[in-house]
Amino acid sequence: MKPSRQKELHSPVTAVTFLRAVPYVNRAMEITRRPDGGALVAIPIPRPKLIFPPLSWIFPVSSHRRVELEPLGTVVLDLCDGRRTVEGVIEKFAADHKLSFREAQLSISEFLHQLVARGLVAIVGGGKVSQST
Repeated sequence: MKPSRQKELHSPVTAVTFLRAVPYVNRAMEITRRPDGGALVAIPIPRPKLIFPPLSWIFPVSSHRRVELEPLGTVVLDLCDGRRTVEGVIEKFAADHKLSFREAQLSISEFLHQLVARGLVAIVGGGKVSQST
């Protein structure tokens, strides 16, 4: 890989770039809605190649990773529809829950990072940020 391309891949994400990015839900996951508004999400995971009978009889390996979401977490996940930017998700959440943009930004940004780490959401784009002088 060229050094310039490698640097581009590992450059830090600015707040403006993050707000312009678009969150997409993992289409491979299965969502089971609960009556209280929460959800149980199951994400398929690849089976380790080293686990085969008789090891698989002794050490059962799940085919899915499960994540339980509370009602507000489910609302945020539903807002990640691939059409809204991160900023749009924050604005909609703030308006629906009578919060300021900044109050919602802190909690939603952290929650989106957790969703990405767990494989529920991918955040794509953000575009180039022009710097004015």
